[in-house]
Amino acid sequence: MSMESFMGLLQKHLSEKDFNRMKGFIGGMESDRRASMMRFLAERETLAPSVGTDAPDFILQRHGSAERIQLSSFQGKKPVALIFGSYT
Repeated sequence: MSMESFMGLLQKHLSEKDFNRMKGFIGGMESDRRASMMRFLAERETLAPSVGTDAPDFILQRHGSAERIQLSSFQGKKPVALIFGSYT
């Protein structure tokens, strides 16, 4: 994938602020590392739902319990905040 194609994907899927931050970050990388990151992001990050679209439905186990919760069970009832992070 060319750098222009990659940057086009990022611009399409990121907010303007995040796109500009990513541009600055990428600009300071060595070319091999930049190429690896481009492949990773193109395969992973650009597959996220667009802003304003419904989240994909999923089922998770409630923390500290055997109870399972399905995202769609909240539809039309109450707002849901999804927080994802890396703890490594």
